[in-house]
Amino acid sequence: MIRRLHLQSYWSAELAAPVFIGFLGALMFALALTQPAWLDGRIGPGLFARWLSAAAIFMSVIWFVVALLQHAPAHDAARVTGEAPSLLPGLGLLSGVVAFAIAMPVVGMVAACALTACVVSLGAGERGWTPNTLSALSGAGAALAVGLTLLPPGARLWPPGF
Repeated sequence: MIRRLHLQSYWSAELAAPVFIGFLGALMFALALTQPAWLDGRIGPGLFARWLSAAAIFMSVIWFVVALLQHAPAHDAARVTGEAPSLLPGLGLLSGVVAFAIAMPVVGMVAACALTACVVSLGAGERGWTPNTLSALSGAGAALAVGLTLLPPGARLWPPGF
């Protein structure tokens, strides 16, 4: 049996959060295009901004599709009973992006990625300190691996003066 998609009944916080983050990612991508990606063989101010905003757009599209697919009759029944969908994961993701942008110039890419992974992990909810710590360590490890293998030697992996 084919279910009919009624966008008005599907529009909720579950769909609004990824649309909003995708919009912010698109806006940041447009702004990043005004900055050079490379300057004299070194990373310019626009390269990482392009990567980060493109990743935010990509994740928000996946999030939106998953939210649409998970909109089963059980979720509709939860709405009838008055159970509100949680905005915490979306706010956690948005907070992680903001935390990264603020922390990166101060603490470097490795620590900023660890902080971002921790904030997003906390936003996912219902997780203990062990998974959150593992998320932070994984974020730091991924940043370190990318920084040492793919980025040029001048990339800011560590705090200034370190």
